[in-house]
Amino acid sequence: MLLFALVAERRRLARLFDDDLPPTLGSRIFNTALATLIFVNVAGVILGSVEAFDRRFAPELWWLETLATTVFAVEYVLRAWAAVELQNERFRHPLWGRLRYLRSFFALIDLVAVLPGILGMLGAGDLRTLRLLRLLRLLKLTRHATIFNLLWAVFREEARSIGAVLFILMMTLTISASLMYMIEGEAQPDGFSSIPAAMWWAVETLTTVGYGDLVPTTVFGKLMGGVVAIVGVAAVALFTSVITVSFLDQLRLRRAALRQAVEARLSDGRLSAAEVEELEEIGERLGLPDAEMAEAVDDAARDIAGHATCPHCGGVLTGMRPA
Repeated sequence: MLLFALVAERRRLARLFDDDLPPTLGSRIFNTALATLIFVNVAGVILGSVEAFDRRFAPELWWLETLATTVFAVEYVLRAWAAVELQNERFRHPLWGRLRYLRSFFALIDLVAVLPGILGMLGAGDLRTLRLLRLLRLLKLTRHATIFNLLWAVFREEARSIGAVLFILMMTLTISASLMYMIEGEAQPDGFSSIPAAMWWAVETLTTVGYGDLVPTTVFGKLMGGVVAIVGVAAVALFTSVITVSFLDQLRLRRAALRQAVEARLSDGRLSAAEVEELEEIGERLGLPDAEMAEAVDDAARDIAGHATCPHCGGVLTGMRPA
C-alpha cells in the first residue's frame, strides 16, 4: 500500500512539475509562489549588499536565505524523484532517466540556485561571491516564462547562422587586434603592449562602444580603427537581422499552429467553454497573447461562415453553401 501511495504521489508531483502538460490551478499557484519567493530572495540579496541595511536586518535576511535554500533544495530533490513520470520519454528509466534529467538545462539551474545557500550555511566560500551567485536564482524564472521558450527556439533554429556570425566576429577581433598591436605598439607601448591588450580596444571598436581609454594616434592606426568600426557595425547588423528574421518566423509558425487548433475545434461551428479554455492553454504554451487567439477564432469563423448549418443541431453541413 505504501508503494502505491508513493507512486501516486510521484505522479501528482510530476503533473505539478511537468512543463509539457497544460497548466492547472495547482501548478499556477505553485509557480506563482515560487516566483514570489525568488523575487523576495533576490531583493534581500541586493539590499543585503548595503552595509547599513545588512547590519539592521541581518537576522531577517539569514532566515529568508535559509527558507529559500530549503525550499529550492526540497524542490530539486522532488523534481529528480518525479522525473521518471514526466512526459519526456528520455527520463523514464529509474536510474539513467534521472541522471539525464539532472544533466538537463533547467535541472542545472535548480542546482545552481541551491549550492550557494548550502555553501554559505557550511561557511565555505567568499560571502560576496556567494551573494552574487544567489542572484542566478532569477534564471529559475525562465522555466515558466513563455518568451524565453520562444527565444530558445530561435537560438536552436539559427544555431549555425549565429555560430557563423560569432566566428566572423572572433576572426575580425583577432586580426584587428594583431594589426593594431603591430601599428600602435611602438607609439603606445603601455596601451598596446600585447595582442591581448589590443583585443580590448578591438572589442570596444567592434561593438561601437568606444570608451576612449585606448585611441590610435598614428595615421595607419586611425585608418585601421575606421575600418574595424565599419566592420563592427556590419557584423552587429547581420547578427541582429538573423535573430529578428528567425523570431518573426517562430511567431508565424506558432500563429499557424494556433490557427490549426482553432479550426479543428470550430469544425462543428461552435466553441464550447472547455474548448475555449483548451485554446487558451495552447496559446499560453505557444507564448501568444489572448488577442492572437481571438484573432484566430475570428479568422476561422469567417472561413466557415459561408457553410450551411443544420437547423436542428446547428452543426456545419460541409460541402454545402446557403442559396
